[in-house]
Amino acid sequence: MIVFVIISVLLHAVSFAAIVYLFQKSAAPGDKIERLLKRYTNEMKEDNERLLRQLRPEQANTPKNPFRFELAQATGKLEKQEKGYEPPEPAGENEAQVTPAAQALRLAQTGKSKQEIAETLSLGYGEVELLLKKHERT
Repeated sequence: MIVFVIISVLLHAVSFAAIVYLFQKSAAPGDKIERLLKRYTNEMKEDNERLLRQLRPEQANTPKNPFRFELAQATGKLEKQEKGYEPPEPAGENEAQVTPAAQALRLAQTGKSKQEIAETLSLGYGEVELLLKKHERT
């Protein structure tokens, strides 16, 4: 009987040690994530500073009123586009094609049964049922 108690105490001690070890090991990923986030934010900060350094010389070349500068650029682009513009020719019919799914939904909204919808659209009953179930989920 004493042997079983000693074995039980040893197993409990080993289990407790394993739990403590695993708990300490699981706490480490939080530190790792924190280090990764710090490194990522530092990289972003460096990229932003580099971009600002590149933009500063360009800002010296732009006029003091940026709205007028942008307006001048836009009107120049429009004039270039208007010279070579030809409206496209309409291609075919302008009617929208209604899909069988849309037709099935419209018929279902009017109160028709799944069997009637299937017969009207020449679809299988299972197909109509699937279309209506899909629409119910969305």
